[in-house]
Amino acid sequence: MNFSYDDVVTRLDKTVDAVVNHKRQAVLAIGGVIFLILAVLGYQYYSNRSQMLAHKDFVEAVKYLDAPIVPSEKAIVNENAMEFPTPEAKWKKIEEVFRTGYQNHRHSGIAPMFRAYQAEALLHLNKPEEALTELDAAVKSMPSDALKDFYRLKLALLKIDMNRPELQKEGFADLKKIAETSTNAANEAGLYYIGLYFWSQKDFAQTKNYWQQLMVKYGLKEGKDQSAFAELAKAKLRLISAEW
Repeated sequence: MNFSYDDVVTRLDKTVDAVVNHKRQAVLAIGGVIFLILAVLGYQYYSNRSQMLAHKDFVEAVKYLDAPIVPSEKAIVNENAMEFPTPEAKWKKIEEVFRTGYQNHRHSGIAPMFRAYQAEALLHLNKPEEALTELDAAVKSMPSDALKDFYRLKLALLKIDMNRPELQKEGFADLKKIAETSTNAANEAGLYYIGLYFWSQKDFAQTKNYWQQLMVKYGLKEGKDQSAFAELAKAKLRLISAEW
C-alpha cells in the first residue's frame, strides 16, 4: 500500500482533531462532575448553616419563657435583661418570637417546635382555637415518633377542654387510645389523665381501672424510677379504694 505525504498529513490532522474533540468532552465531563460536587457541598453547607441558625433562634426564643414579670410602664428587653410589665405582654412577645422563628425557619428540622411553643403562647393569650390549629400542624410535621406521642397527648387534652362537643369526643378518643397503647411513649401520662378525666366525671370505677393500671405498670418502683404520675394518682386512689 502506497502512502503519500499528503495522506500522512491528512490522517495526522484527523487524529489530532479526534484527540482534541475527546479532550474537550473529557474536560466537559470532568467540569460537570466538579460542578455537581460543588453544588452538593454548597447545599450541605447551606442546609447545615440553616439548621444551625434555626437552633440558635430557637434557643434565643426559649429565653423569654423564663422572663420575669416586673410591673412597670415599659418592658425591658435587651441582652442583659428581659422584663415584662404583665403576663399578657410576656406571652404576646413569646407568641411573636416563635411565630417569627417558624416563618424564618419553616424548612428546618426544628420548625415544628416553633409552632408548638407558639401554640402554648396562644393558649395563655386565651386563643384556644388558634392554639389548636398551630399545635395540630406542629404535631403532623414532627419527625420524632416519641415527640409526636407526647404532643398528641397535649393535643387530645386541648380538644377535651374546647367548648365543642365534636372536638371533645375526638380528644377523648385520642386520649383513650394513648392510655390503652402500652408502646406509646406517652402511655404513662395518658393513663393518669384519662383517670383524671373520669375523676372529673365522678366515674370512679373507670378512674380506679386506669389508675390501677398506672400503679401496676409505673408506680411500683423505687427511688428516681418512681412515676410522678403514679404518685399523683395514689393520693386520690386512696379516697376511692381501700387497696391503696
